[in-house]
Amino acid sequence: MKPISVLKKQLIKFITIGLLAALVDLACYYIFLNLLPEKAFSFMGNEVFAKTISFLCGLTITYFFNKKWTWKQSGSSKRRFAKFVSLYGFSLVFNVAMNSILLYILKSNAIFSELPYKYLIAFIGATGISASINFLGQKFWVFLVPKTHGYSE
Repeated sequence: MKPISVLKKQLIKFITIGLLAALVDLACYYIFLNLLPEKAFSFMGNEVFAKTISFLCGLTITYFFNKKWTWKQSGSSKRRFAKFVSLYGFSLVFNVAMNSILLYILKSNAIFSELPYKYLIAFIGATGISASINFLGQKFWVFLVPKTHGYSE
């Protein structure tokens, strides 16, 4: 039986943690959308506010679990955390913008008028694209393991 490559193990762990973080993100998004009074954040829209806060909830899960389990990093590093925050800052803006663009397309086009679950579709689209950015950013920038030490299981 052929052993699973390091990259596959990292990807499986990242996806598993990502699914957990996405569930936290989705649950928080749903809760915030339904608890906020209508037009509570009229200057940016309740959707943008709810998606921003829910994304940050998922981010917390992602950092701690990926740091320890996927990338086998211990201890604290201000530099690593700053890189992670920078990566996810970019990803947050991209995720929220993509969610807003997808919602706009789904709500404003007659072809999608009868389509159910517009918020879920936009959420999945935005999350999928930003997850790809996050994996690559974490692997090759934030949690980069020097080649001299290698990655061990």
